Amino acid sequence: MKKKLLLLALIALSNSIIINAQEVIETMPSMNVNPIFIGGNLVIGGGTGTFQLGLNPEIYKRVNDYVDIGGATNLFFQSFNPTISNGLPGTSSRSFQLGVGAFTRIWPLEKFFIQLQPEYNYTWSRFKDRGTDGVNAGASRSIRFGAESLLAGIGYGTRSENGMTYFSIMIDLLKNPNSPYRDGYNRADPIIRAGFTFSILGAKKKQP
Repeated sequence: MKKKLLLLALIALSNSIIINAQEVIETMPSMNVNPIFIGGNLVIGGGTGTFQLGLNPEIYKRVNDYVDIGGATNLFFQSFNPTISNGLPGTSSRSFQLGVGAFTRIWPLEKFFIQLQPEYNYTWSRFKDRGTDGVNAGASRSIRFGAESLLAGIGYGTRSENGMTYFSIMIDLLKNPNSPYRDGYNRADPIIRAGFTFSILGAKKKQP
């Protein structure tokens, strides 16, 4: 008799524990697994005798609702082929640029962010004289150089667990004359980018 009463008590206790555990789980908020995103932006441009192609892929992790951290690559190609008129010489050029960097995006407001991105770019350029004087025609030369940059700026973006679309404006805070983000007078050029990202490691929710 005592054994039966003890068994019934244990069954009742276990049922109570299960019911209470279910209630606790149901009242707890769903936890998001912070996803990893990839994406970037593409730039295509050109005009008479010129062509530009740029690609800025990035990968980052959403640390929380306020901070993203990640890495980015800068790929850029530019060609220039002047039209020779009235016998005047011209110089054609080809340039390729490769850069790598890391960035932090801070979201003080829901759709506005501040971005800080240290970056290093390496540039290869080749120039060829297309003159008609018979002396320098066909002469070519190449140069290679690297430069560090520190990009900083603000942006507007729309985020979800599936990805983000964004628009940003940044400048290079350093004054390296070889930086691809500074002009011939070593003045900072604005860096305008617009792109999108998507999740590659689920914004999954833990199911109760």
